[in-house]
Amino acid sequence: MKQGKARFDYQLNKVNALLSEAQSQENPALWLFLHDLRTPMFMLESLSKMYSQFHDKAFFTEINVRFKEIEDVLGAIDYYAAFLREFHADVKIPMTVKNHLESKTREKIILFNDLLIKKGWTNGKTLRKINEGLTNSKWQNQEDEIANIEKYYHKQIKKINEFVSETTFEFKNVETQVHELRRKLRWLSIYPQAFQGAIQLHENEADLKNLKKYLIEEIVSSPFNNLPVSSTIKHHLLLEKCHFLALSWMISELGKLKDKGLKITALKNAFQEIAFLKDEEAMNEAYRVLGNDYPKMDILLKQAGVVAQKFFDEKVIDKLIWGID
Repeated sequence: MKQGKARFDYQLNKVNALLSEAQSQENPALWLFLHDLRTPMFMLESLSKMYSQFHDKAFFTEINVRFKEIEDVLGAIDYYAAFLREFHADVKIPMTVKNHLESKTREKIILFNDLLIKKGWTNGKTLRKINEGLTNSKWQNQEDEIANIEKYYHKQIKKINEFVSETTFEFKNVETQVHELRRKLRWLSIYPQAFQGAIQLHENEADLKNLKKYLIEEIVSSPFNNLPVSSTIKHHLLLEKCHFLALSWMISELGKLKDKGLKITALKNAFQEIAFLKDEEAMNEAYRVLGNDYPKMDILLKQAGVVAQKFFDEKVIDKLIWGID
């Protein structure tokens, strides 16, 4: 079996097992959310996203839309459910806000249940169609595939640099700029997991001194930075280990700032929908509830800009790719 198909099969088998088990549940969508359908969907979205650029574009673009649709609704459920969990025991958060978040969570779960039925996930039709397309695909050999993966990485790194250049690191929006930059960077770290051994890390001690500040224990010991290996793969794309770990640090730091900013946004949006407040009024109400010690949005955006500019000035991702072995 070609490595490309094996990568999809590995994740699709997880999806199939979860969907089969979910059919006997009272609320399949909730069960799938709680049993982490999102991770294999993320991996499948990652694989199809890249393969659409150097393989059968029409087919892989089509299935990428399918995977992303599921991953997006699971992300929406997680957004509201996460804040609901965080706010649950906080007496400062009005019950109306908690009820609103609970209602939005249920709304997204209902949407997910409908999506599973309408898009043919529960009856197996979509999985059969995807598997048929994968079986009929003319997969590339390992050497050509790795060369195309390297080209794809260079292309994505260029796009990320263009994105941050347009912002001039003066972020104005936590979702469309800070969160979006984190998403773009995160794909670079997801592909190695999804490609099941085709992407490995190359040790280069010469980079250790300059990047040591990024190599904190939390990052170095993270299981997400241990890449899968495969004895059947003879050709690899090699990423510089120190740069890959520094990338992981950056994703983590942006994530912390993004989460604080989205917490403000979640409260602001809740107050707008509950009390029909204008933007400024809703934002002030969110700050009042969070308290004087909670950082304001403009401070968080400025911090994100400072961290990002320093990271990109050091050209960490520009030096991420070592080459092919």
